[in-house]
Amino acid sequence: MKTLKKNAFIVSCQAEEGEPLFGKETMVKMSIAAQMGGADAIRSLYPDVVKEVKNVVSIPIIGITKNRNLKGAFITTTKKDIDELVQAKADFIALDCTRRERPEPLPELFNYLKSKYPNIGIIADIADIDDVKNIIPLKPDYIATTLSGYTDYSINRPCPDYELIREIIKITDIPVIAEGNLSTPLEARKAILNGAYAVTVGTAITRPQIITQRFKEYLADFQDDELLAVGIDIGGTWTRGVLVDRFGIIKDSDKVRTASTGKEVISNMLSLIKKLKTEETHFLGVASGGRIDFKTGVVGFSTGLIPDWKGVGLADIVEKEFNIRPIVDNDANCASYFQHFITDEDNMLMITVGTGIGGGIINDGRIVRGAKGGGGEIGHIIYPGNTKECSCGKVGCVETILSGRYLKENIYGKEGKEVYKKIREYSKVMAWFIDTLKATLDFDKCYLGGVLPNYGDEFLENIKNSFKQISNEKNADFINYSDLGEFAGARGAALLSLHKGEI
Repeated sequence: MKTLKKNAFIVSCQAEEGEPLFGKETMVKMSIAAQMGGADAIRSLYPDVVKEVKNVVSIPIIGITKNRNLKGAFITTTKKDIDELVQAKADFIALDCTRRERPEPLPELFNYLKSKYPNIGIIADIADIDDVKNIIPLKPDYIATTLSGYTDYSINRPCPDYELIREIIKITDIPVIAEGNLSTPLEARKAILNGAYAVTVGTAITRPQIITQRFKEYLADFQDDELLAVGIDIGGTWTRGVLVDRFGIIKDSDKVRTASTGKEVISNMLSLIKKLKTEETHFLGVASGGRIDFKTGVVGFSTGLIPDWKGVGLADIVEKEFNIRPIVDNDANCASYFQHFITDEDNMLMITVGTGIGGGIINDGRIVRGAKGGGGEIGHIIYPGNTKECSCGKVGCVETILSGRYLKENIYGKEGKEVYKKIREYSKVMAWFIDTLKATLDFDKCYLGGVLPNYGDEFLENIKNSFKQISNEKNADFINYSDLGEFAGARGAALLSLHKGEI
């Protein structure tokens, strides 16, 4: 029996009747192209196609048949199918080994193949771990996860099904071929790292109609009009809104004081959207203080700066009102995203100084959100010796001595030696803060936004000088004010909606 090489990359070149590429000539060319690209084996459908492909490639062929008229199992289900594939010179034959109705018993097919064609390898296509347990006694040469997600009893399996690979290798030494719903090189690599002996990719390579469909679906929300988005930034003091184009350029803007109750905040948010939204606006983004569950658009935690905010389902509320599913993210994340968009820096930190302290982290070009939306909640790092109580309930959070509220109470509009002392103290803490975060995150740029730029360049120089005094790095030029203005968070939220929340 022939064997597949370890860590083999198999390309499934098949088109069923009715598909655009159906026919021997096309599949032969597809198989040649796959071999030229480095494929280690070909999975080929129909005996006549297998025969033609075998004549033009030098790599192993896994042969299959399909009978869509059958109610249950449909991949190579009869002895006749096996005979025809062997006559076509298939090196391996894959059998549907799911627990579904079939025309001939599975043990009979195994016995027939092994006794009559002992040199042909057998691949068992399965859907779940119980299928595997059933076929282990039949001793296939390989087990393939081909049908995970495609049977009524596996329809809710994850895609790709890495978990199934891990389950199989725990109970048998039969090599596993990962197959099914693998769409990217990274997914294929991950399958092997999860224990697969080899990996098969088909649709993502050989079905241009599906590939085209995926691209089209991803672009489908771009309608035949201007690409405009509304972004809302709900902060502890102000709720800001913008209408922007695809480049983040503001077409309209407005702001209102953040209300004293969650109900009023929501009402103001919806009113701002209505005011800014045009008939050509199909994208909405919302930035909010607090810990945001990015997937659901729910406020998971709020310090109380925005009242009655924990548990509010912002995405559902906006979608119900406008029939558009918005992107919802933390306000500092949105501001940092806009900074990244404008300056094209892939490793940076944005510290927003407002009612509290917000942090937006861009690492390798992506927002760091964390497992539950808490990534970037840097304002709640404890500063040594700080005894001030924070609105989050902790004592000593650095935002209690770095926030805009602290600046207003201790520095803004004041003069004299005591003020200069406060500025030096503030600069020292901010420098410590930046140094601590840089040691953790190793960013290239640090931007200070929110109200802090209003305090001028001399204030920034104080922070830089304090950084150089405490850090091993003697160059503090990476620390700068963000000059994107008060609508940076709203603009970032709007752009995130256009970008589907991705970078």
